[in-house]
Amino acid sequence: MDMDIAVIDDDEVVLFLHKILIQKSDLPSTVHGFKSAAEAFQFITGKHPAKKLLLVFLDINMPEMNGWEFLDKLQQETTRENISVVMVTSSINESDQEKARTYPRIIGYIEKPLSRQDCNEIHLQVQRIASSSKS
Repeated sequence: MDMDIAVIDDDEVVLFLHKILIQKSDLPSTVHGFKSAAEAFQFITGKHPAKKLLLVFLDINMPEMNGWEFLDKLQQETTRENISVVMVTSSINESDQEKARTYPRIIGYIEKPLSRQDCNEIHLQVQRIASSSKS
């Protein structure tokens, strides 16, 4: 499966650790790290190949553009169906989990820190999504 991954988190240590975990997991990918949602959005809409599958690991609480604002902007400004999002957050607020369920692109909600097992489970989920979109 040809896929890229974008990890978006304003915490440099978390960003670094999540990139390493993803690279050591079963996820076949090139991993791009972004400290800001705005920078990631520019990459997705400007530089990322439109036909290539993209999996985004997204933090909620970030300065300038938070995860919800990123999702709203992504939903408004791109019709690409090959972008899936996993929320990776320190928020344990039930209202955030409920809100996540309202976004069709979100395929998972994981509390930090991300684990290798989380990555492998997401990999299986992405494989199912890719298989169902081909049929």
